[in-house]
Amino acid sequence: MNYWRAVWMIFAKDFREEVRRKENLAASFFFAFLALVLFYFSVDPTRVDLGQSGAGLLWLVILFAGNLFMGNTFRKETETGTLQALLLAPVDRSAIYLGKFLVNLAFLLMLEALILVFAFILLAMPVGEHLGWLAVVWFLVSIGYSAVGTLLSSLVAQIRGGHVLFPLLAFPVLIPLLIAASSLTQDVMIGQSAGSVRWLQLVGLFDTIFLVAPLFLFEYAIEE
Repeated sequence: MNYWRAVWMIFAKDFREEVRRKENLAASFFFAFLALVLFYFSVDPTRVDLGQSGAGLLWLVILFAGNLFMGNTFRKETETGTLQALLLAPVDRSAIYLGKFLVNLAFLLMLEALILVFAFILLAMPVGEHLGWLAVVWFLVSIGYSAVGTLLSSLVAQIRGGHVLFPLLAFPVLIPLLIAASSLTQDVMIGQSAGSVRWLQLVGLFDTIFLVAPLFLFEYAIEE
């Protein structure tokens, strides 16, 4: 089977099933919306400039909301007992990782778009003034987040209570990426570029490591 055809088939299958079932997406989107609504009622915009201090808030919401569906990346295959059949498919196992990674990336980008809209409406964050640069930054960060989430989800897929273990493994690994994401988002929203190159280099290095390394490590991570 052609490698990229296999990647596309896995992506298309999982994307359709997640959209049809909706449980993971609904939980993540509802959590993000509820978190922003709570911030709306608890933060006084006359005292707090969210353009300067709201970036960390947004990424905290993304971190926890993204965790709700990334931790379940391999749940369906584990529940139905079809994981081994998927691993026995006549294609390199890294194709499975890439297909799952693209699904997580697509849903994470959808989640972030929703968060940006509600951050603008509810919290009046200046996200529209530099939307182009903000989209670039968030896309690059989302690549690293999705890569880590997909790899660690495969690592705990066959462990009892793996959904509990997943955030304990993911959060420490994601700390440098989220620090860079918060700093870059804040710089973009206030129109400053001090330190942006350094943080972009960190994001690029993080993405490269955690997107390339799993292509070789995935087959060991998914084994029992």
